[in-house]
Amino acid sequence: MFKFVKSMGWFIKKNWYRYILVLVLGITLTLINLIPATLTGRLASGIENNELSKNFLIYTIMIPYLITVLGIYIVASSKRVAQNRLTTTLYYALQVRYMENILVQDATFFEKFQSGDLLTRALGDVNTVKFSGGNRLLNIFVETLTVIVTFIAMSFIHPLLAVCCFIPLTCIFFANFFLRAKVKRNWKLVREKNSEMGNVILESITNVRTIRAFSKEEENYQKNLKYSQEAYEVEKANLKINVVFQPMFQSIVAVSMIICYGLGAYFYSLEQINLANLLQFVIYLNLFQSPLTNIGNMLNNFYQSLISADRLNEVYHSKSVVVDSQDASELQEVREIEFKDFSFRYQGDTSDVLSHINLKIKEGQTIGIVGHTGSGKSTLVRQLVRQLPICEGSLFINDMPIESFEQETVRSRVGYVPQEHILFSRSVERNVAIGASSASEEEIEQAIALADFAKDIENLPQGLDTIVGEYGVTLSGGQKQRLAIARAFLKDADVLVLDDSLSAVDGKTESNIIQTLKNYRKRKTNIIVAHRLSAVMHADEIIVLDKGKIIERGTHQQLMDLKGWYYTQFISQQMNTKEGK
Repeated sequence: MFKFVKSMGWFIKKNWYRYILVLVLGITLTLINLIPATLTGRLASGIENNELSKNFLIYTIMIPYLITVLGIYIVASSKRVAQNRLTTTLYYALQVRYMENILVQDATFFEKFQSGDLLTRALGDVNTVKFSGGNRLLNIFVETLTVIVTFIAMSFIHPLLAVCCFIPLTCIFFANFFLRAKVKRNWKLVREKNSEMGNVILESITNVRTIRAFSKEEENYQKNLKYSQEAYEVEKANLKINVVFQPMFQSIVAVSMIICYGLGAYFYSLEQINLANLLQFVIYLNLFQSPLTNIGNMLNNFYQSLISADRLNEVYHSKSVVVDSQDASELQEVREIEFKDFSFRYQGDTSDVLSHINLKIKEGQTIGIVGHTGSGKSTLVRQLVRQLPICEGSLFINDMPIESFEQETVRSRVGYVPQEHILFSRSVERNVAIGASSASEEEIEQAIALADFAKDIENLPQGLDTIVGEYGVTLSGGQKQRLAIARAFLKDADVLVLDDSLSAVDGKTESNIIQTLKNYRKRKTNIIVAHRLSAVMHADEIIVLDKGKIIERGTHQQLMDLKGWYYTQFISQQMNTKEGK
């Protein structure tokens, strides 16, 4: 429990007054709940001593009882409202903190955590921690306090009887101690299996068109069924523990009740306790039953939440490798970019993806980057948007290390169109507007025209208001690419990076977009990564990467004269184009 409280310290420190309010109301409710037993004992004593009268019933029993009932209602309602507000606040804080941590992570984080796993943590684990941090933690304390206060009240009536009745109840805590490890182990397995199942389901939904295209529906169904079955089996094993818990606690409380009745009758026969006090004692013992059973169940759930809290802390405590230095400044503009003896290796790899890259890009230049698949082209340009850490060598912007600038301002100066074109389930207009949320409708239409997408608008059902569907499912590959390029044009950044972003468009469309780059961005820096060499022919400089090294560089004509890799690839592509015609 202390471990959980420590992990929730960031929230408790900020909302301590909410916890104090709930605790005060809980203590007040515990004390008020003792009054009905006292009034019942007083009534029994009046009956036993033949003291019943109209005034006795009204002023000694009825009015105090009605006031007590009203007090219980007011305090219990206030406690519930305060506790629900605390739980809601905690849920919001957990979700915000979770998303904040994810949004600042670099690429290495998403290599470690899969999307389905992150989604499962955001929904299931956050929900479990919410209930424990907002309800169970306080309820365990209040219920424990109720047991202690009630035991003290019972001790005032008959100490020996109170101890004898309490002894069996200690078995609940021993049972919790022995079952705690098993509960935590099982729940950890439950969460892991749910994460695995979440990954498979998300993968199936995301790639449903590919699954159908290759007629893999049955195979995918069996895969989902396998993971669902595994999740079901561990859930069933966990439920068996829960089934054991509750009846066991109720049985232990029943033993205490039997002891109470047996010893109570014995002590009554010895005239060590009168009937009124025995009745009051039994009511106090009944007050024990609910809190102790609740404590047992809540502790079981609490052990589960410890696992969920650990899973969330894995995300909360994940630190991005790419971080701003303390003296990082704002990047006002990009005049020059220089890779100086730059090398990079992904975590866990045994060889460099990029090796001793030396490249200078001046403002207004267009640079083409080509090479074999896996030669390091995307890794190189991703450095410009700070997705990856600097491993060896230097990357300068305006003769200053890129680490000396704030990440956010660096990214604001670079328009990056990645290979995977991510579109959101919203309208065409709103997808483009991500490039500049304050852009006018005219500016959005201009960006769409520059990306050669205007001709497609008239074929869409609602034009700019057409919802593109999740991941742009209603659009073709070329349309997705051009929509992503339009978004980058709207941003109008100092540097535009097209990372193989023309692969799905036809030759005419490619030519139109390249012409736009020449005219619209002639004073700004453009970097084009491509497999189709026609996309980089106009570039001021073309570099050829092979196994992470620059093996050729120059203009189109210089590389053709060199008759190396570029020359061979260009001739091959030209021949394929002619054959295709």
